[in-house]
Order: sequence, then structure tokens, then C-alpha cells
Amino acid sequence: MQNAQIIYLQTIEGLLEENEVDKALDALLDLDKQTQAGIRQDIIMQSGNFKEANKMFQRGMISFEEFSRISARTRFGLLELMKEVPKRIQRDAKIRSLNTFQFQVPDEARLEKIIGPQSNLLKINWLEKALQASKAVCRVVCSDGELGTGFLTKEGYLFTNNHVIPSAEVAKDARIEFNYELDANGATKTRNAYRLDPNDFATSTPDQFDFSRIKIIDNPDSPLSQWGYVEFDPSAIPTVGEPVTIIQHPKGQDKQIALNANEVLGVWNQHVYYTTDTEPGSSGSPVFNKDWKVVAIHHAGKTDAEGGLQINARGDRRGANRGVLFEQIFQVLKNGGAPTTSSHSPSAGNESVKPAEPIPAPSQTPAVAPPTTANNATPKFVVVYDAQDTPHCETLKRHLFILKATKKIELYNVHEAQVGADIAGQAKAKIAEADYVLVLITPNLFNTETWFHLILEAMEGGKRIIPIFIEKLDIDGTGLEKLRALPTMNRTVSDFPNSDAAYADIVTEIKKLVPKA
Repeated sequence: MQNAQIIYLQTIEGLLEENEVDKALDALLDLDKQTQAGIRQDIIMQSGNFKEANKMFQRGMISFEEFSRISARTRFGLLELMKEVPKRIQRDAKIRSLNTFQFQVPDEARLEKIIGPQSNLLKINWLEKALQASKAVCRVVCSDGELGTGFLTKEGYLFTNNHVIPSAEVAKDARIEFNYELDANGATKTRNAYRLDPNDFATSTPDQFDFSRIKIIDNPDSPLSQWGYVEFDPSAIPTVGEPVTIIQHPKGQDKQIALNANEVLGVWNQHVYYTTDTEPGSSGSPVFNKDWKVVAIHHAGKTDAEGGLQINARGDRRGANRGVLFEQIFQVLKNGGAPTTSSHSPSAGNESVKPAEPIPAPSQTPAVAPPTTANNATPKFVVVYDAQDTPHCETLKRHLFILKATKKIELYNVHEAQVGADIAGQAKAKIAEADYVLVLITPNLFNTETWFHLILEAMEGGKRIIPIFIEKLDIDGTGLEKLRALPTMNRTVSDFPNSDAAYADIVTEIKKLVPKA
């Protein structure tokens, strides 16, 4: 039917509007195959240009701005091509004496849509990666019978919770068991046990970072290498709504995985909060992101009936499980975290753990190393933004005025340079001296390569970048998506009832970076 043809074309237009270029290209090829509209060569040409540009962008060979231009050009070209489709179909139908009402909407998934705010489709090799990651997860058995979970690192260390193995003395008598799981037929696999070296032990108590790292004693007859190791990505801080997956030994039972209802609820200080299910015995489990990289270690949880956990600086409470971010744990280890002698806690999953003291950083701290500024030094901030977003910068400056006037912070924005000065050069010099770089995220920012390249250089140089989202924008592939941003709770300024409320939230977090008098 002609109505079906119109609906199909409108659906393809919708895909293009949503920047789903690949799906639109496939749908147009299906349309041409069914209608013989004669647009296949045009589609293939557009497809080739787009896919080549996408490949070059992913490899860093072209800029985000250039890729955006090519993507926009492709969408425009396809939309123009689609205007010719009805005419060509009708013309060819007359030539072949066919009735245009024979057009049928295909039953394929081209007209199907993603239901919900994000796609849950995954490549099938995601399951293979899950199985590979699971091999490095083990059961922890203490001499008093208490059970937990741990995982193996590339360097041959075990990570688990402090409240599972709190001291070198407990580590000496503990053992870990790999392959403690069932095969596809439900039969128990052969288990392999290893001892731990108490002389290579580092830890942090449950009220801080609740981890223990212990060297595993290898066994030549059953080498550790057969279990592989987990891969870390401490800078990939999960965002609210993102899924996290936990492989674990709940109640000390066979290895299990929590796949459903695994949404991140909040990130606050050293903790990430999520709905992923765990049970006693799951303490010390690795918390994986969607790419099967470890971002946190699970250690606690409370249900709504138990009062829940505070999940953000605003004081919101939710029934949630909680993990400790490796971004913070690796900083502790880097700074020479020393063993403690806390007593062994028999609780191992839904335990109540006292919140740690706040870390002097925003609740959405950028995922880079903290600055080396002395504790009593005035931190220097540089604001990077496009000139078209000057009103947003002025609003931010107004809210930061008291901090600046009382000399709690130094503030410079990249458009302050005098007339005739090298704006980009002066901005680069100021960024080199800065402790923090505030980046106002809008589409305008990516229309000028100068600012985007300055940000990339600052990131590569280890500068602490804090993105401030003025409005929703897809920044995947820029590197900025890995940083925690402001406002808090994964929101944008435009999400607030008014901009003052948004900037008040931002300034509250920035104040946490100011050294206390």
C-alpha cells in the first residue's frame, strides 16, 4: 500500500533525525531491493563515505568536528535521495505495468525501535568476554569458615574486602578457590586452591576503602596463568543509569552472575551505588562496566526496609548495594597504603558499613589524578567555552563571585584575553598553570576545533577536567565521556527548573575542592 510506503519512509527519516545513520542505510537498501527504485548505487556511495569517516574518527585520524560535518552531509544526502523515491517507484511501476499498491512494509526489524532511554542490544561476543572475565573470580575461604569473593590481577594479586581478609594473620591461613562453579550440564567442575603470601599485603579498613590486596602463591602444577586476570579501567567512572555487572560467590555457593536490574543509582565520594543483586559471601566481588572492565569492588548494601544507603550529597537514600571505586583504591596504593590490624568481621554481604569521611573533591569528581597543589594554596580554575556560550559563563562567574572575591579560588576564562592578543595561546598557558579546567559542554564547543584540541591536550597532560553539561549532548568518542561531570546525578543545567538552581548545585561541588582554612 502507498500508506505503508509513506510510513516506511517516515521511519527512515526518524532514524536519520536520531543520527542512526547505519540503520537508515540498511533500511534504504531493503527499500530499494523491494521496490527496484534504482537508488542502490547512491546509497552505497553515501554508506562508503560515512563508514570510512567513522573508522578514521575512531582511530583518531580526523577530528570530532570533521566527523560531525561528514555525518551531517550524509544525512542530508540521504534525505534528498529519499525525496526521489516515490517518483521513481511510481515511474518504474508504470513502465512495468505494476500497481504501486503492491508495496508492502517488510517484516524485518527495520521498523522496530529501541524501547526505553537506551539500547540494551549487545554483540554476542559480550557473553564470551563475560566467561573470560569470570575465570579470574574466585571464592575466598578463611580459617574460621567465613566466606567471600575475590579476583585475580595481572600481577598475581588477589583483591577482596578488608572485612573478608582484614590482616596478614588472617591471610596466612586463608585459601582461595578458582573454578568453583558448574558446567553446562550442571556438574561440578574441578576446583583449584591456592594459598596467600602474608608478607605482601596491603589493606584499608571498611570505614575507608575496604579492600585487601594480597600476593597469591603460585602453584607450578596448576599455574595461576590458566585463570587469566581481570582488566581495570579506573577512569571509566559509571554514570547514573549505566549498568554494572557483578560476578560473585553468593553465600559461598557456586559462581553466579547478576545481570538484571543492575542500574547505577549514584556516585558519591569513593563509592558507587547500584541495584545489582548480591548476598552475604559476595563481598570482594569485582564490579564490571559494560566493557567488562573492573571499576569498583563490591562491599556493602542495605535494603529499603533497613533504611537504605545515602547515595548522593543531597542526602537521598535508597535501598542499594555499594562498591568502592578503584580510582580511589589505586591512589591509596600509590601513596603507600599500610596494613591495618582491624578485627575480622564475619558479615560478608548486606553488612552495615559506616560511610567514609568525604574526600575533598566533587561528588562527580573527574576521573584523573588530583592536583599537586599544596593543601593551603589557592586553586586555579580555567573555564573553557565557545564565545557563543558567554551568557552561561557569565552566570557561572556570578555564582562563583564570593569564592573569587574572598580569594578562595582564582578564576580565568579563555575569552578574557585582551583585544589583539593570541587568545588560544594565552588560554593554553593558563591551562598549563591551572589546577582544574571547567569545560562548558554545548554543541557550540565542538564547532571550534581550537577549544576541543586544547581540552584534549589538557587531558593528555593529566589536567583535572570537569565537564559542565549545559544541555544533553552525545560526546562518546571524545574522551570526555569518561570523566565525571557537573551538575550532580548525571544532570544538565537545562534539567533544572531554573539556571540558578543548576549553578548552585555546581558551586556546591566546586566548594569541596577549596582547601579548608
